Amino acid sequence: MEHIVLIGLALGLDAFGVALGLGCGNILVSKQKISLVLSFSFFQFFLTFFGAILGSYINNNFFQISNYLSGAIILFIGLLLLKEGYEREEACTYTSFSLFSYIMLGVSVSIDALGVGFSLMNSLAIKVILNNSLIIGFITLIMTILAFRIVRYIKKLSLVEKYADYIGGIILVIFGLNMIF
Repeated sequence: MEHIVLIGLALGLDAFGVALGLGCGNILVSKQKISLVLSFSFFQFFLTFFGAILGSYINNNFFQISNYLSGAIILFIGLLLLKEGYEREEACTYTSFSLFSYIMLGVSVSIDALGVGFSLMNSLAIKVILNNSLIIGFITLIMTILAFRIVRYIKKLSLVEKYADYIGGIILVIFGLNMIF
């Protein structure tokens, strides 16, 4: 249980950083914040769940996904988050919102959850996959709400937003290395 919370925090940090950037770059009304929170948390849940189901299907019908492969995938996702943190230049993101932008933002902050579900939850029972995916989605929901609440109080926003990716990346790199070795 505690490892799924850490994984949820690592995945949720990306949504947290994006929410901070959107919150400082736009004057968001409650409807927009709620839509972003729901989009981020839903796609974090859904892509984790879908990845786990896909991994389970491959495990049962094609070949057994090894800890080495799972660890390599998690390590790769962690390194991508670190790269994303390094390359991010602008803290505040200015955008207009449409249904398409809510979906694209939700998918973009959650795409790494697909790999996490695929590699870490592929051998679990469907009920455990569902519970773990819900936990990850709920953690993202809380972290996104928190980001929108605190954005106006943070003085060094670019520093916080940038390090959110670094922290998430480091957590996933540690998990990946632990699975490999």
